[in-house]
Amino acid sequence: MQPGLTFLDAVNVPSGPGTGDDRYGFDEGQGTAWVIDGATDVGTRRLFPDIGETPDAPDFGWASDAAWYADCLSGQFLNPPQPDETATAYLERVIADIDRLARRDAVVPIDEQPRHNLPSAGGIWMRRVDDRLEFAGLGDCVAIVRTGGHTQFVGQLDLIRAEHALNRKQLAEPAGKAGGYASARDARNRMNTEGAHWVFSLHPEAAAHAEVTQMQIRGEAHVLLMSDGFFRLVEPYGLYDINTLMDRALEDDALPDLTAQLRAAEQNPEDDIRLGRLKTSDDACAVLVEIS
Repeated sequence: MQPGLTFLDAVNVPSGPGTGDDRYGFDEGQGTAWVIDGATDVGTRRLFPDIGETPDAPDFGWASDAAWYADCLSGQFLNPPQPDETATAYLERVIADIDRLARRDAVVPIDEQPRHNLPSAGGIWMRRVDDRLEFAGLGDCVAIVRTGGHTQFVGQLDLIRAEHALNRKQLAEPAGKAGGYASARDARNRMNTEGAHWVFSLHPEAAAHAEVTQMQIRGEAHVLLMSDGFFRLVEPYGLYDINTLMDRALEDDALPDLTAQLRAAEQNPEDDIRLGRLKTSDDACAVLVEIS
């Protein structure tokens, strides 16, 4: 059976100047699509060249280490799985390849860096396999799937809600956002270790902890993959639920209007504590595909 995946629309709207740290991609021929949310740098030094840092190549470099990682991960997803390769084995191979690229591109020795200096990302990747859809994710990127008239959520909603709750607690303390970023650095020091959170970084063993979900395709299907910044429309803003968000996304030229709604909801920093936003405005990325 042919992959049968068709790209319909996408948005990638940074929260500020530059390209941001979110990325999306797809391969209609291979039946794959993905969204990546590069984790905001919290380290004490840059690992990869900044834009314009190299005198003889002023256009070379990345706006952040998170952008380097998101670019590399998206590029690796263009290399499809091998026949009969499981999603977990595929992610393990992809992460190992990125570890090798990091050692090639870094301007400092990777092995000497504390873990909080290492680049990382949340991400969700999907493929069509015959009459099934398969998703593999690490972190807080999510998907909404509509097939056979039913709408389903794919992702770690408990993780997203826990992040908001932790942010509310931190922002209410005297240290506020400064303390929140310090806590983020502490959490980054524990990433991809037992008992902590598992994300895309330079540790192939994280693949074994990916959330892998499969579902049957029942007739025509649509999938909306998104970063947690775009999913803010549902959590914590409550402007949509998964059904109404998919309804809206399937309307003509809807994704740019949805990002405009996001930005309108992010005008008041005084709402940060109530909503649990460490960043008042976040990068927002989504890709909509049809499965037939």
